[in-house]
Amino acid sequence: MKQPIIHSVFPIPVYMTHIDRPFTKQELKFVEDQKNHCNKNTGNINTKDSYILNKKQFKNIKKFLDKCCEDYLNKLICPKDNIKLYITQSWLNYTEENQFHHKHEHPNSVISGVLYFNSDRNNDIIKFFTSVRYEQIKPEIDKSKYNLWNSSSWYFPVETGQLVMFPSSTTHQVDVKKGTNTRISLAFNTFYKGSLGSNDSLTELIL
Repeated sequence: MKQPIIHSVFPIPVYMTHIDRPFTKQELKFVEDQKNHCNKNTGNINTKDSYILNKKQFKNIKKFLDKCCEDYLNKLICPKDNIKLYITQSWLNYTEENQFHHKHEHPNSVISGVLYFNSDRNNDIIKFFTSVRYEQIKPEIDKSKYNLWNSSSWYFPVETGQLVMFPSSTTHQVDVKKGTNTRISLAFNTFYKGSLGSNDSLTELIL
C-alpha cells in the first residue's frame, strides 16, 4: 500500500522563546528577595503578591511578555475582532529539590505562560497532559514508541531565560524536582481586552 499521510487535527500550541538578554542584577535580587514573602502551594511555594509584574523592578520584563502575548495572538489565534491579550495575574514560583508543582489548569484565563529565572535543562521540565479524561479501550503502549498520538502526556526540558506559553485550559504539572538548584519561575495569566462579536448579530461582548 502507499505510504499513509497522518494529520494532526486541532493540535494544542505550545509557544516557546527566550528573553533576548540576561536578567539584570536588580531583577535577580528582587526575585530572590520575594522568596521571603510567599505562601505554601501544593508541593512548592509562590509569592503572596499575585500581580508581581506590576512592580517597577519587572517593568522591562513585562514589556517583553506583552510583546510575546501580542505575537501569540497574531500568529496563533488570528482574531478578526479588535482585541488584544493583556496580562492579568502574575506570580513567582520557587521549587526546591524533592518538591513539585501539582497537576492543574488556569481558570478564567485565555493563555498562560511561564518565564524561567533559574532552571536546569538537565533536570527541569514542564509536562502537559491530553484533554481526554477517560478512554474506554486503551492498550498498553510500548514505551519505546511513545509519540504525539499515543501518549497521554508530553514534556519539554526548560532552562533559564526560556518562556513557555499555552492555552490556559491545558492540564500541566512539574514532576518532583531533581538537582540542588532552586527552580524559580514567573507564571502569568491573560485575558482579552476589546470587543468580541457584533451588535447586529447580538453576540457583542465588550471587555
